[in-house]
Amino acid sequence: MRISEIFYSIQGEGRLAGVPSIFIRTSGCNLRCRWCDTPYTSWQADGTIWSVEKIIGEVAKHPTRHVVITGGEPLLAPEISELSRRLRHCK
Repeated sequence: MRISEIFYSIQGEGRLAGVPSIFIRTSGCNLRCRWCDTPYTSWQADGTIWSVEKIIGEVAKHPTRHVVITGGEPLLAPEISELSRRLRHCK
């Protein structure tokens, strides 16, 4: 799975605003939305290939259960179902 970055921060929007979260930012997108706030993960598809196992290991290092998968377009990654399933049982 091509990953642009994984980082620990505070959710800044929506119903869970203020909740400590781990963000998994995938890379690559087939859309060209005018409002895209991360063109570096969308149009150029920069990033590093990570295995699901490596992503799970990185997530486990952080003290929160809330994970945000963002992009790019995460649903383009063939491994997204496996990653989502594994994250549900990670902590």
